[in-house]
Amino acid sequence: MPPRVAHTALVALVAFVVRAAWGLSVNVPPAWDGELYERGARAIAAGLGYSCAMFGPQADPHVPTAYYPVGYPALLGAFYVLFGPSLRVVALLGAGLGALSAALTHRLALRVTGPRAALLAGLAYALSPGVALFASTPMTETLWGALLALAVWALVPRGALTARRLLLCALALTAAVYVRPQAMLLVPLLPALPDADPRLRVKRAALVTAVTVALVAPWSLRNCGAIDGCAFVSTNGGGNLAIGAIPRGDGMFTFLTPADGCRGVRGEVARDRCWRRVALGHIRRDPWRWISLSVAKVHHTWAYEAFPVGYLRTARPDLLTFADETRWRRRITPPWRLVLYAALLALLPLFPRAP
Repeated sequence: MPPRVAHTALVALVAFVVRAAWGLSVNVPPAWDGELYERGARAIAAGLGYSCAMFGPQADPHVPTAYYPVGYPALLGAFYVLFGPSLRVVALLGAGLGALSAALTHRLALRVTGPRAALLAGLAYALSPGVALFASTPMTETLWGALLALAVWALVPRGALTARRLLLCALALTAAVYVRPQAMLLVPLLPALPDADPRLRVKRAALVTAVTVALVAPWSLRNCGAIDGCAFVSTNGGGNLAIGAIPRGDGMFTFLTPADGCRGVRGEVARDRCWRRVALGHIRRDPWRWISLSVAKVHHTWAYEAFPVGYLRTARPDLLTFADETRWRRRITPPWRLVLYAALLALLPLFPRAP
């Protein structure tokens, strides 16, 4: 086996073993949005389709939904069909996706640096505490990361960018849109980044965008007929926008209440449109406050590694006290910052690239 291939296999194996050992030994139950994703996967595996069963026993399991993006519940539901619903399936699926991301990280690093530095980059991701902890949860981050890594890897070949690789990029980005619809912003952007003349960039972007829209269209048509209106992928975009715009918002997650607007509005699409109107109204009235909340959101997202430990304390309060959570947040933040700063440094043209 060539050394570079052996290194990729090693990185993937380390990532898988670390994540599987953690997930299978701790058995982290669903929490936060993971509760809804996991129930949605169970409904799909039970033949109910993507239904309101994800909202709990009080909801009608036979009523279709498109509130959250269907991508991750559909994938987990497929594994539930094959192996049965259990926390072990969640953990092993996350371990496999984490191993894929680690392997792709190593292969991408080989495009821009030497074998030793690439191995270090792959192992840094494989052993990164935050992503390893989150891999055992039914959340979308691990799948989202794997799909973006696959899309970028497809666009960065050693030789010419072939039609097959461009199609692989389109498929990866399509899957990413099903997981998080905001990936649609990357669909025309990523294919236009590789070095090429302007006309070729436009053609690549147009081709990938056309493939993605065509492959998402069946789900959009399903939504038009199954719920109270048409939705491209999901119907929580308006609510998410409102969370960052309402007067009591602080840049972090906030539960919306009828007092924030949209009291008595029924139907997923109708609520989505209502919350969008509420959000845009607040933004127009005080745009500078909304921009300041965006800055606060960026800070909460990137300044420290908090969510994996916060999720664990919510899911397993018997394992962590509040003091434990604070201590572990402080411990896993330095590795996270090291990787982030290294990634930002790599954007600068300071070092020669590998041939």
